[in-house]
Amino acid sequence: MDNTLKRNNKMNENGFNNTRATIKDVAVKANVSLSTVSRALREPDKTPAETVSKVRAAAEALNYVYNATAGSLSKRRSDTIGILLPSPTYAAFGVNLMAIQKTCSERNYSCKVALSQFSPEEERLAMRRFHEQRIGGLILVGLDMSNVEYMKTLEAAGIPCIILWEVPDESVNYIGIDNARSIYTSVKYLIDLGHKRIGFLVGPMTCARRTIDRMEGYKKVLADNGIPFDPELIRSQPPSYLLGKESMRAFLKLQDPPTAVLCVNDYLAIGAIRAITEAGLSVPEDISVCGFDDIDIAAYFNPPLTSIKTPCYEMGQMAANIMISAIESQTPLKVQYLLDTELIVRRTCGRVKEK
Repeated sequence: MDNTLKRNNKMNENGFNNTRATIKDVAVKANVSLSTVSRALREPDKTPAETVSKVRAAAEALNYVYNATAGSLSKRRSDTIGILLPSPTYAAFGVNLMAIQKTCSERNYSCKVALSQFSPEEERLAMRRFHEQRIGGLILVGLDMSNVEYMKTLEAAGIPCIILWEVPDESVNYIGIDNARSIYTSVKYLIDLGHKRIGFLVGPMTCARRTIDRMEGYKKVLADNGIPFDPELIRSQPPSYLLGKESMRAFLKLQDPPTAVLCVNDYLAIGAIRAITEAGLSVPEDISVCGFDDIDIAAYFNPPLTSIKTPCYEMGQMAANIMISAIESQTPLKVQYLLDTELIVRRTCGRVKEK
């Protein structure tokens, strides 16, 4: 017998040879049947916890890795959820991602993540790749309006999709917020404090429905209160401290600068406050600032930031749970929820300063 064969027949510390362990080896070590091992690894939520623990311990001891892809093929469905988001660096989107991944992990599903970087072309390319990979379902953290029809081709191919944050149209599945109403509420709060020159740092002026809805909410509340719309008070920027700072500097150069600024995310708001203080002005004594999303830093910033609280974690958690339940039950997906937002009043907004 040659040396190679001798090496392959050497027994390891667990009593098995050093060739790659099989599911049969795991069954022997755990003292259970092959079907029990398969079920414990494939559907742990439907298997007694003690059995799952015993099978996993045996698999770990043997360095056995369950082939989830093969398991998905045998069930004729994928256990992978796709997640498409603009950027994970903005806290609100990161919370969406965390909630989806945690929920999928708890239900024994895996995730594949793609980033669009706010580009409609990258968004469409990512959807095509997800389609080619035959994922089980797709959760989109926002969606450009130009890609709604392409998303529907995925649904027609049997890949359920849920959009977060916005409502492109009533034919799609979504879990979002009422963007127009949320903006209306925060601008009305500033108007009630006496402000009439209210700057608006809105999101990228692509065709994302949430940006359109937020602009509509802003224009409507001004009109309802007899305040003329001034396009000079609008700046379009993605989430960024630096871009918030630069946009606020542009506002301050206006002949009649705003006395209050509403930002569609807290990054822009914090950047705006930095520009105000660097100009020798105070918040809220000279200019009021309101953010959006109420990310963790908002409460600890100086001064603490007034902001619209959005249910970022709940959106992601609900989407993942509903998606997985639809996949497992093989029932058509139908979900259309608008979750509540709340204005959290802190110390960056005050009454308009008398001239």
